[in-house]
Order: sequence, then C-alpha cells, then structure tokens
Amino acid sequence: DGGEGGSGGETDHPSGINPEGNVNGWLVNWEMPLADVNLAANMAWTKSVNESIQGCVAYVCEDKSADRLYVTHTYTGAGSKRVRNYTMLYDKNKVCALWEAYPMHKSAYPDNNVGRSGSWKKDPAIPSDWQSAGCTNNYHKGHQVASNDRQYSKSANQQTFYLTNQSPQWQTRFNDGVWNQLELAINKGAPTGRDTLYVATGPLFEKNQTTTDDGGKTVPLPSGFWKCVMKCSFNASGAIVSAQGIGYIFENRAYTNTNYSSCSTTIDEVEKRCGFNLFANIPEAIQSKAESQAVQVF
Repeated sequence: DGGEGGSGGETDHPSGINPEGNVNGWLVNWEMPLADVNLAANMAWTKSVNESIQGCVAYVCEDKSADRLYVTHTYTGAGSKRVRNYTMLYDKNKVCALWEAYPMHKSAYPDNNVGRSGSWKKDPAIPSDWQSAGCTNNYHKGHQVASNDRQYSKSANQQTFYLTNQSPQWQTRFNDGVWNQLELAINKGAPTGRDTLYVATGPLFEKNQTTTDDGGKTVPLPSGFWKCVMKCSFNASGAIVSAQGIGYIFENRAYTNTNYSSCSTTIDEVEKRCGFNLFANIPEAIQSKAESQAVQVF
C-alpha cells in the first residue's frame, strides 16, 4: 500500500529485503515474521478465498507443517484497491493464530468511525474444525488485531471478528484493562507522512493448561500474550532509513492497574519467548538495532 510510509506496493518486495526473509506474495511486508512456506519462489499464494463479507478476499499460503496456514485477509478500499488488512499464522493444534501482523498508518488505514460492526463468525480461509467457538466464561474472545484499528469500512472491521482473530484472554482487568489501554495507545499513535507503525502480536503457551470454549471444545489456554511495535521511517523514494521498536509481554491474568509500560521489553526478548523471528523483512542492520533497544514509539 503506497500510503504506508511510501513503502511500496503491498505485493511488491520492499527494497533492501533481508535475503533470508520472506519471498512470497503477501508475506514480504515489513512487519512479517519469518515464514516457512511450502511454496515455490514464483508462487504468491496457494489459493484465494472469496469471503462472504462484501469486497473481501483471503489469500492462503501453506506452511511446511500440515497443521499450520498463513492467511492474509484483504478488503476493497478506495478506488477498488485491494488492501491488506492483516496476516496471520494459524495453528490447528493451538486452535489460534500464533502471530498476527499488520500496519498502522492514519492515511493508509483511515478511521471512519464505523464502530464494532461485526459479530463473531468462522474464518472461511481456515478449516472449520480447526477453529474455536471462543469463550464467555472468565476468559473472553480477546482480539489480536483490535476492532478499533480497522475502522475504514464495515468490511474491514468485520474481518477482525473472525474467530481466528481471537484467543481466550482473561476478561476482567486484562482484556478490558491493560491490554485494551495498550491497543488504544497504539491506535492513537498511528503516524501520517512517511512513518508507519508495524505491529506483530500473539499468544504464549509456556504452561500446559486448557479451557473449555462455548462449543464444549477443550482448547489450549495461553499463559500470556505479547505485542511488538516497530516504527519505520522512509525517504521520498520509499526506502526504509531507520526504525525503532518496543515489545510487551503480559501474563494472562487480572492486573491491578492499566500501566502497560511496566510490561515493556525489547523485541529481542519477545522473540526469545515466542520463538519467531519478527520483522524479518527489515534490513538486518536497521532491524538489529531496533529490536535490541526498547523505545517508546507511539
């Protein structure tokens, strides 16, 4: 999306791409974790899925593991432009996305205040039996990509209500508390011009615990959640020139306050805990510096 800090087309390879990073289609965007796709280098995706939501198409890439799929949800923007909403790596065994990645920019993703226009539904790009009905006990359906971050249109917002975009989060004083406050701060800090915030988020499974969802299905219960934000700056030609980043790690429990800064850390530390190489497409020198220093970027 050319509005994202001048970073080039969403299906284009960013200039200066890490040669050990991603090489396929929708997986070349700056915030994308390193992918392990089962695709030939000249293939952009395995299949596309026309969604029931008006103007929306999902693009699916197979992982080398048969139990995982990469999915990019897109919607129709101004001028009938195909706009990437967010990308995820979904895991059949964990019954949730292991990470979700998306950009924040006030021009590329404008806030038209459409509200929470969706109701939770199955994701048509992921096998139905891989998905959870979600919880309404002490744990609720915690958004990974916040509804408030996708307010361009009803279609863009409705895609945040796919059941693949939720995982069981402790509701009182976490999902509705410190986690929500972090989401609101990131949303407010979305830049204009040639800067873009890139966000990656996901669950941690560091304890062997489960819960029962509303469909009676036993599902793994995340022990915590992480979120990483990198602010990238681009020159007039669309080349990335600098970046700063910060990470957050939370336990999946009630917090006594909403001070998300107390849970901040480096992106390097989050990578150690979640096991993914985040922001793999950012040039190595810029990426390494941004991931080792926790800087408030929004």
